[in-house]
Amino acid sequence: MIDYVQGLLAEKGGEGVVIDVGGVGLSLFVSGATLQALPEVGQKVRLFAYLHVKEDLLQLYGFAGRAEREVFQKLIAVTGIGPKVALAVLSSYDPDTFVKLLASEDLEALTSVPGVGKKSGQRMIVELKDKLVPEGMEAGVSAGAAGGDMFREAKEALKELGYSTQEARRALEGYANEQPSLEDLLKYALRRLGRG
Repeated sequence: MIDYVQGLLAEKGGEGVVIDVGGVGLSLFVSGATLQALPEVGQKVRLFAYLHVKEDLLQLYGFAGRAEREVFQKLIAVTGIGPKVALAVLSSYDPDTFVKLLASEDLEALTSVPGVGKKSGQRMIVELKDKLVPEGMEAGVSAGAAGGDMFREAKEALKELGYSTQEARRALEGYANEQPSLEDLLKYALRRLGRG
């Protein structure tokens, strides 16, 4: 297995990049997020890699981080999801956000990705939720789409206050109201964190 590719960034394009590794130009498909994270052409770069083998085709995919590669590998294991759609998902959502969408079963957000229909979005939720969503994460996010959005906002606000993602998630667990307000959620979480 190729774990990573390191060399000079020779070309940047809409679908991928070319990395010069000791005089050999390796072409890698990348997500929009990885493309934006790359330096200017001519700079040294390192991408985590995945070699996709299919009958008479070898394609190399590059990722800015291991988490993105892991989500990509899980996505292409879902029935009907190929590498192109998996990259589209990762171009739309970073790995953390994607996991949160799975936790809240946000089909609307998943089907907003080009190439993801209702059936493939449902398959993602069914096949990946148990594999990618940490235990206990669903508790605070499953209150419906509006509630889920509010929980996500509350988590972000807590992270801005200096709490880790895990602390924020634990602090919001067990909140009972189906239609929470951001203010109520933050009061509840801060009380549980000992600051309210």
